[in-house]
Amino acid sequence: MTMLKEGRPTAPQAVIEADGAPATATGNRALMLEEALIFEIGSTETTGVDFAQAPKVASRLGSLARTDSIGLPGLSEQETVRHYTRLSRQNYAIDLGLFPLGSCTMKHNPRLNEKVARMPGFADLHPLAPQSTVQGALAVIHELAAWLVTLTGMHSVAMSPKAGAHGELCGLLAIRAALEARGDARSVILVPESAHGTNPATAAFCGYKVEDIPATPDGRVDLEALKARLGPDVAAVMITNPNTCGLFERDMKTISDAVHAAGAFVYCDGANFNAIVGRVRPGDLGVDAMHINLHKTFSTPHGGGGPGSGPVVLSEALTPFAPLPFVEKQGNGFVLIEEETAQEHHGATFGRMVAFHGQMGMFTRALTYILSHGADGLRQVASDAVLNANYILRSLDDVLDAPFGGSGRACMRRCSATRGWPRALPRSISPKG
Repeated sequence: MTMLKEGRPTAPQAVIEADGAPATATGNRALMLEEALIFEIGSTETTGVDFAQAPKVASRLGSLARTDSIGLPGLSEQETVRHYTRLSRQNYAIDLGLFPLGSCTMKHNPRLNEKVARMPGFADLHPLAPQSTVQGALAVIHELAAWLVTLTGMHSVAMSPKAGAHGELCGLLAIRAALEARGDARSVILVPESAHGTNPATAAFCGYKVEDIPATPDGRVDLEALKARLGPDVAAVMITNPNTCGLFERDMKTISDAVHAAGAFVYCDGANFNAIVGRVRPGDLGVDAMHINLHKTFSTPHGGGGPGSGPVVLSEALTPFAPLPFVEKQGNGFVLIEEETAQEHHGATFGRMVAFHGQMGMFTRALTYILSHGADGLRQVASDAVLNANYILRSLDDVLDAPFGGSGRACMRRCSATRGWPRALPRSISPKG
């Protein structure tokens, strides 16, 4: 064995990529700026595991035997550990700071919620477990549903939709089923300019023609323009309240009355329900369907911490068309109403949104949050959300222009500010904040 006489060069050596751009010798891994896919790191010729020699036996697969390689990457032990460790360090957590995940997303997921969701009785559930063995889980779904119905003043709730946009689709399918049941197929959905951006996309996906309703100079629905457009071809109006500009629609009840008089339904986007929870019940405003993003109002994770959950509350007129399955209390226990039993008392359902009955982890987290606050606590949540949004809005007065929140106007839970950046920064606000 001889030593390598040339040694390593002592002068810094630039690493040049194929396109001529300089790069770090570590491929930027030290800074965790980039992380290759596991398929890009490994190859089929390497593995971090030693397998015992397989005994030679006759194959029983016949013509089903694989002829091509699987194509899965093989990594050494070091490559595997380093890859997943680097990925884990990119996770954003409550321990690191405020969740920067959208203006209408709750930024705090309490540890208590996570602890409850990880209890073995919930975390180890299987969706095909016999109903008699999961009565506690069904009770959680039923109790959460009761809270959502009470808080919204609605008649029923579909718990199975998995996200806000999924909930929008659920509500529109219920509306379409209700219209078809009375032999009144309509083709147009009206969407105000101030509505949530997913509303027109969902309406189009559901097969409807989408028409805009203009906003007034103060950022709210133009009531007269809406009334002028209502007609026998309008199936529903999809409205966000508080709207995307962070403003409460003061004419909501008048809007609902006009829509109902035209034979249509009112769909409300519940993205900003956190601003009014415990204070305003959408059902009292004439809403027929509204999805509730559990991550936006009831502290469940979102995005990488998901999956999401978007229960849909329904009016009495739409309840017969709600999707399957749903939990029903019968005697001292709970049963899951599915296709086999729905015909007895829920034969008008439009069908099923998902394979099973929703996101159990999200249900446990949301119910934990609700029970830890209580009715008075949820009312305080709305007050704090509105107060915080207005504090931020006023703090930005000399930095950004607020088209619909300037001149001392108040906003609801969120504020919209644009242009004029930067002029003079308040002492408490940095360009990054």
